Amino acid sequence: MTPPFPLTTAEWHTWLSDYNAEVINSADVRTAIEEDRQVISQERLDAGWAGAPSAGEEAIVAVEERLGVRLPPSYRNFLKVSDGWEYLGPIDLFRVGEIGWLADIDGDLLEAWDMEYFQEQLAILRRCVMIAHDNGGSGCWWLLHADSAREDGEWTAYEWWPGDGSDPEPYDDFATMVRKAKETWLTE
Repeated sequence: MTPPFPLTTAEWHTWLSDYNAEVINSADVRTAIEEDRQVISQERLDAGWAGAPSAGEEAIVAVEERLGVRLPPSYRNFLKVSDGWEYLGPIDLFRVGEIGWLADIDGDLLEAWDMEYFQEQLAILRRCVMIAHDNGGSGCWWLLHADSAREDGEWTAYEWWPGDGSDPEPYDDFATMVRKAKETWLTE
């Protein structure tokens, strides 16, 4: 398996800087603002950075202790560069203190999907950490599956749009899901 990219803090810094330059003044963001849809907060627009200041190691360790798991390296290093992100396509990545088990954040959603044909996916979802949502849109969740940790520490990542009735879409890791989102949303 190919190592995820971006993985290191230096790679994330470069990748996010490039992405930020493409999106912060993009036609999509300008149109949203003209239509009174604030897809990136005024504070972040004024700063010229769609992310938040980096999360320190102490904050990351604290959330890992709260969750009882060590987060995957690509996601940990992302947080060390930016503690959350506004508008990765329709997705807003949570700040480190907001992430949590999907079952704790939206247990009602899991209950609603507790159907016989969905049991295999439900078992996975119950062990997923929720790291992002679509900021009031049609209901997309970004999840990391704790029980899928590989030797390199990376976890399977999922994009799930429960409102459209589809199964969660798996990605090899967090970095792959982020790259795919950029490809999808910057070309549409």
